[in-house]
Amino acid sequence: MIRNILWVGFLFRFAVAVWNGFFGPSFGAGGDAAGFQEVAVEFSKNVSVEEFKITYVYPYVLGFIYYITTDSLFLGSLLSAVAWFASGSIFIKTMRLFSISKSNQSKAMLIYVLLPSSILYTSVTLREPYQLLFVNLAIYSALKIYMNRSFAHWLFLAVAMIGMGVLHGALLALGLFVMITTLIMLTLWRGRHFSFKNLLLVMPLIVPLALYGLLFFSDIAYNLDEGLGTAISNYQSGALVDAEGARANYKVGDFVEFKGVSDLILFVPVSIVQYFLEPFPWHVSSVTDLPVVFENALRAWLIWQALFALRHMKDRRERSVLLVFLSFILLETMWSLGTINWGTAARHHIPGTGLLLIAAFAYAKTPVKHSRAIVPSN
Repeated sequence: MIRNILWVGFLFRFAVAVWNGFFGPSFGAGGDAAGFQEVAVEFSKNVSVEEFKITYVYPYVLGFIYYITTDSLFLGSLLSAVAWFASGSIFIKTMRLFSISKSNQSKAMLIYVLLPSSILYTSVTLREPYQLLFVNLAIYSALKIYMNRSFAHWLFLAVAMIGMGVLHGALLALGLFVMITTLIMLTLWRGRHFSFKNLLLVMPLIVPLALYGLLFFSDIAYNLDEGLGTAISNYQSGALVDAEGARANYKVGDFVEFKGVSDLILFVPVSIVQYFLEPFPWHVSSVTDLPVVFENALRAWLIWQALFALRHMKDRRERSVLLVFLSFILLETMWSLGTINWGTAARHHIPGTGLLLIAAFAYAKTPVKHSRAIVPSN
């Protein structure tokens, strides 16, 4: 049943890919999607670039595929749908690590499959379906390592981290968080109490990973060596200039300045609220805003469900849900700091979809009592 729901979702995305490739463009196929397609087609002509940009790794890879096949927009869109399907397969495997009833698995799968923004944005030449794939792989691998002590899944976690890193710097930060937290969980959560002695044993692994992330953000992506506030200010200001006059903007102006730490502290919660809830009812001005309002309301309910479930964690295996939920919160917080438009926010919500659904349904109330996680043998 659950696998059938996944196939239905793939058929929807296949239909959008067909429309976008031969009759479109489809909704969501402009902007960044069209830009990535243009870069990919140009790269496919001679498989070389004058100046390598790490943020363009996705269109470079897509362009190489075009080079050995054909530069078809339908093919690029179809590959995104295939990546989404793979992410859904991993999502199913992750649900089966927990004591989620069949009915709740079906509910979670229906949400995963039928979100309007997901159908549209995971069927075009965007990075989001691949981000979703690697995020799901990272979390599944971490859970397998923690629950089943599966050494082989360290390799999959490393692959997921590399994949996330080349797709977006925020995802690299998430990957580092997942890996470090998994190490801490393995050493500190063997019993009911934290063991600081075991923490010292994993520090030699944590420190190099943290330094790698710091160097990435300082030298390659966001120039954090000038300070977090400056990095956020520059990013927001650039986004505001690029999207000047856009109808769906929930932030206006052309410069965001933080005069001190207090300004930054006040800025973060406001950004998070706007990122999750915009458009507010008084900002709705188009029929296309209504699905966004629905998705935001659904997401708020799922967060509430996850918080309620986390209050009733009983044992070590159930505490692993905390890793999933904290990963979701970290990812969404990072997205919120650079997002100024609720259309873009709808796209940025996609990579964390599986995380929120797992956190919301892992220990949701069901007709059958489940006291602890069921861990498959395979």
